[in-house]
Order: sequence, then C-alpha cells, then structure tokens
Amino acid sequence: MKGNIVHAPGLIIQTGAPFPGHGSEVTVQSEFYSRALDAIYQGFAEPDGITDALDCVRELTRSEGATFEVIDPIVRQPLTFHSSGVAAAEGDDYLAYFAPRNPRLRMALNQQRGELAWDYQVMDESAMNRDPFYAEFLPRAGLRYFLSAVLERSPQRMVALTLQRTPRQGHVGKADIALMHRLTPHLQRALRMRNSLVTAYGNDIGTTALDVLKDGVALLDPRGEIVYLNPSLQAISADGAMFRIERRGIAFASADLRNRYARALSAATRTDGLIGTDAALDFLAPRPGGLPPCTISLRSLHKRHPRSDWPAAMVVMLVRDPMRDSPAAHLLQDLHGLTRAEAQLACALSTGMTAVEYAAHRGIKVTTVYTHLKRTREKTGWRSVAELTRRIHEISIGLLNADP
Repeated sequence: MKGNIVHAPGLIIQTGAPFPGHGSEVTVQSEFYSRALDAIYQGFAEPDGITDALDCVRELTRSEGATFEVIDPIVRQPLTFHSSGVAAAEGDDYLAYFAPRNPRLRMALNQQRGELAWDYQVMDESAMNRDPFYAEFLPRAGLRYFLSAVLERSPQRMVALTLQRTPRQGHVGKADIALMHRLTPHLQRALRMRNSLVTAYGNDIGTTALDVLKDGVALLDPRGEIVYLNPSLQAISADGAMFRIERRGIAFASADLRNRYARALSAATRTDGLIGTDAALDFLAPRPGGLPPCTISLRSLHKRHPRSDWPAAMVVMLVRDPMRDSPAAHLLQDLHGLTRAEAQLACALSTGMTAVEYAAHRGIKVTTVYTHLKRTREKTGWRSVAELTRRIHEISIGLLNADP
C-alpha cells in the first residue's frame, strides 16, 4: 500500500510507512524548495535572521519545531541556541537542566560534519520510555522524535540543526532523510557565509551583507529612486549596455527593457496586497554577441523586512549576471565531483546559453563541450538541460568571499 496523497501549499505529502517504524514520505515541489533556499541564505545573512531561517526549514519539512545549536563539546553545553516552534519556557528549561542529559547530544558529538542522525540510531522505544529526556522533557513540549544534521565540527565547537517531531508524526521516513541530505549542503554553506560575515564585520552584518553579494542589488523607494547600490551592481552597469545608474533611479537602455522594468516596479509597489506574478516581476535583459542575458528580478520589501536598515526602501532589484564567476560552480564540484570545466559549462547552460555559443565564447571545439556535458550527466544523474537548470537554480546564490 502506497498511502494517501495529501496536498499542502508548496508540498505533496504521501503518507504511509516506507519502512518499519518510520512515518511519511515527502515530495517537494521545486519552486517551493527554491524559495526555501532563498530564505535560508537570507536568514543566515541577517544578524537576527536564524530564527526566520528555522521557520522556513520547519515549514518545508513539516516539522513541529526546529533548533539551531552551537555546542561546546568539552562541557557539552550549548553556547548559542535558536528555536522555531518550541516555546521559550521549554527552551529555557532545556538549556538549564536537560541539555547535558540529552542522549542525542552524545551521538552528535561522535559525528562528523555533514552526518545525519535520528532516533533509532540513538535508542529504541523502550529505552526512550526510560530516558529522562524522552520521558520527562519532550512530552511537556509535545515532542518525541528528531532528525538532525551536523553543520560544523571542530575541537572547539559543534553546530547542529535539529528537526523536532510529535508522537503523532512518528519517526522520520526515507524521504524525510533524503530531503535533509539535500538541505544540509545549503545549511552548511549559509553557515560558512555567516561566519565569514561575522569575521569581517562583527555582529553588525545586516547593513554589510548586501555588499558581499556577487549578484547586483539595488534597494529602491516607491518612486524607483535608489536608496542603496551594492558594488556588484555598479560593476555590472559600468558599460551602460543594459542600464545606467542615474541620480533618480535605474535607466534601461532600450524602450522594451524600460517598459518591462516599469511594469515590474509597478507590480512590486502595489499597496492593495496583491503582488504581481513572478512573470511580471522577473525579466531577461539581452546582451549582444550571443552572451547569455542577465536576469532582472524585483521584489517587494515592505512586508517581508520590517527591521530593514533602509526604512525608505520598498523594493529590492536583483541582477544576476551569469558570466560573473559563480560559487554554484564550486558547489557543483564539491557535491558531484565535477571538474572545473564541467561545472562552468553546467552553469552556463543553465542560463540558456547553447553549447555552440558556449564553445564560441570559450574558444573551444563544440565536441569538447558535448564531452563535458556527457560526463556531467554521468556524474550527476541529470537527464536533461531542463533538469540541470532547475538543480543549479536551487543551489545558486552569488556570494563573494563566503567560502572558508
């Protein structure tokens, strides 16, 4: 029996028992998953954004709660603790009394970076019923089961993200574990980004995070006048081929782009609560010479960022130039063992560039491009350019100096 299909916003849930003692299988729609990744990276880039990132992870995984802990492995106590879906009083009680008695912690301290853990690896149901953490603390919070990932591991500290589940939700299933495996590299990368920002700027990273984005960013007021520009956008606009930076705003070179930009800005600044579709808010800016176009995206800020350091800003404009060196290529090398040439090709094709155009741009033979593409498919299992594009968009976040 395969179970029942239940639809929820952004998710398709298939209930049933994939193997004994485990609960549900989850298939995640790509669009919802991609938005979740955006929220994770954004949350880790903000001073107080980790809880927002946990909210997103909890929603994506349909968990009752989520916690983020930085733990001292010597004294076995959390140095930093953030939670979503867990009452503050329960969190305080955990830190004061139950944290050093948590049997999950003992296992996590023996794990390496990137490893996952869940309950049946720690103890069986009868042992849970005898353990004070499972029998006394978790029932007060309405919780029972977990799934965790070690994001960072060193002699000085361990960082873990844990999903909390209710008795009714039951043990994690194969698909839950697969989803956590898929999320973990992004959570690790977001954490490395945060660590780099804190190292460079201290805890005041809110006003500086946009400065290190490789994507171009402009914050605009309701009239489209510029509140903030990051260095990447200034570099992208330097030749004036697509747009110029003027005192009163962004001036696109062609009438068609000016019209598209005006429609997107109008949709993003609507005050009636009806935000335009992504098709209205996103558009491509073509470039000559067969080069892939830039992607221009406008998004409303007035509801999503009440704590903005730029109170006049109402819209963020993102400009992604696929020809700028992308960290996605490095991540593809790490995740799938691609060579540098294969990863660069994959990123270029994901922008809409053809194999012939890429060969001409790089000055190599088309047969060489197809050889790289064949090896990329073999290593990743991606069957088509469409799947390659979707996967790369999931991991693409343009960051400068985010890697250790």
